[in-house]
Parts: sequence; structure tokens; C-alpha cells
Amino acid sequence: MKKLASFTLALLVVASTAAVAGVHTVGGGTPNAGNSYPFYGSAPAMRWQTMWFRSELNETGAVTKIEWQTWTTAGVGGTYNNCDILLCHTVFTYLTSTFNNNYGGNTPVNVFHGSYVLPRSAANRWVTIVEPKNFTFNNRDNLLIEISWQGGTAGVNYFWIRTSGSNFPGRVYNSSSKTATTGTVQGNYHHYGRITIGYVGVSATSLGRVKSLFH
Repeated sequence: MKKLASFTLALLVVASTAAVAGVHTVGGGTPNAGNSYPFYGSAPAMRWQTMWFRSELNETGAVTKIEWQTWTTAGVGGTYNNCDILLCHTVFTYLTSTFNNNYGGNTPVNVFHGSYVLPRSAANRWVTIVEPKNFTFNNRDNLLIEISWQGGTAGVNYFWIRTSGSNFPGRVYNSSSKTATTGTVQGNYHHYGRITIGYVGVSATSLGRVKSLFH
């Protein structure tokens, strides 16, 4: 009986550490258009920002995955050199033409740096854009994402967005320079995606390791 009780307690410990991460759909509702920025391989370089509202996430925790959905055409993928992906809290509710101002006085966190490989994917498929390991969302501010790169070998990749609605955060982009200070603003824009907050805890193999302790 004591052995069974100990095993049951161990299973409870495993279950408690395997909390399901929260997956939040963002982007202002059902998407209605496709856009190729920021992974537009025909450009020589890119600096691009958009953001999502706190109300779309409504959860404090580590941002562990950001996914976008390919549009009605397949994503050709490609390699984007000298790529940086930044996340930043911001009090802004819409983007301006000056990139650094959009941080709202906060310091962005670099969650990816290097040669970025976007996989080839079928139409209407979820694609993991980045899996951060060093950014915690505070659930007080809005969440800005910035993607920049310089050169590479890539095609044109379209992802779902929403352009019919109001009070969207918009986007700002410069398709000629990774280090541009200003860009073109599109106000009627909300980028469709999924953001995971939190970690998927213990893998299935962990249960086997627990069982082995009671053989």
C-alpha cells in the first residue's frame, strides 16, 4: 500500500509540472488577406514591425512560440541572412514611422540572431516563426515584434493578415535597409497568428522514468 501511495504521489507531481501552455490566437479575428512582408525574398533587406494587444493574450508568462499561417499559396521558404527577431513590451497602441520610438521607452529582447531558415510549407499551414527562450510577457503592455535581415536566398512568402476592421495596431516596414530608422506605415493591418505562453512540462518519457523508480 505504501508503495502504491508513493507511486500515486509521483504521478501527481508529474501531472502538476505538465501544465498545458496557453495558445492564443491573435490578429483581430478571421483573416481576410495575405501579405509577404517581412519574408519577402525579392527585397535586398528588411526592417519590419507589428504588434499584438495585451487583450489578445491576457496571460503572464514566458513566450515560447510564435506561429503564423501561410496564405492560400504555398510558402516557398528560404534563407535570410543576418536576421534578428526582437520582442518588446510597448505602451503604444499603434505603430509610428520611427522604429525605435515604437519600443515606447522599453528595451527590446533579441530572441533570434543568425541565418534564418524559413521552411517550405503548404498553403494554410501553421509555421513556427520563432521559439523564444528569454522573453516573459508582463500582461500589462502590448507586445511588439520586429524582424530584420540583410540578404539571403529566398522567394516570396505570404501569410494571413486582417485588413478589414478598425483600431488595428498596423505595421511599419523598410524593404531596403536592415538598419533603417524610419519606414512606411500601414495602419489598417493586424497580423494573424498564434502565440504560446508557458511551457509544455513533462514529456511522455518522464512517466516511464517515474515508473522505473518503483520496480
